[in-house]
Amino acid sequence: MLTDYAIIPSVMEEWQMSKKIWISFITVIILLIPLCGYELWYVPNYGGDDYYTYVGDSYKEIIEKDDSGNDYKEYYYNQKAYDRNGNEKLLKFDSALGRPIKENNYLKVKYNNKHAEVISWEKIDKNNIPRKPLEQILEK
Repeated sequence: MLTDYAIIPSVMEEWQMSKKIWISFITVIILLIPLCGYELWYVPNYGGDDYYTYVGDSYKEIIEKDDSGNDYKEYYYNQKAYDRNGNEKLLKFDSALGRPIKENNYLKVKYNNKHAEVISWEKIDKNNIPRKPLEQILEK
């Protein structure tokens, strides 16, 4: 009779341990969902590769109309740009400023391969450009 009561605590301990394992497992899954979403959705859609280029006065000015019929100017660029390894790519993008990008500036351009478009660009100091793309830019 005493042995029957001795079995109950060990069953309860196993159940408590099993419960802790399941809670830990579910917690890990819940924490992995945002990380997987970031890697599988955000990075391919909003991430990209860095390219470096030099902007002179190589823009094309186009007058377009907005939804209310007013004219505005857009400034488009077709630039040769170079990745970290010095590989060349022709990138097409606009200034997004309502005016041309200031001449004689170096740009770091983020290009998304999935959408085949420039996502962003920023002015960068010549000293911050990796060696291989800088050599390619200076040759041209």
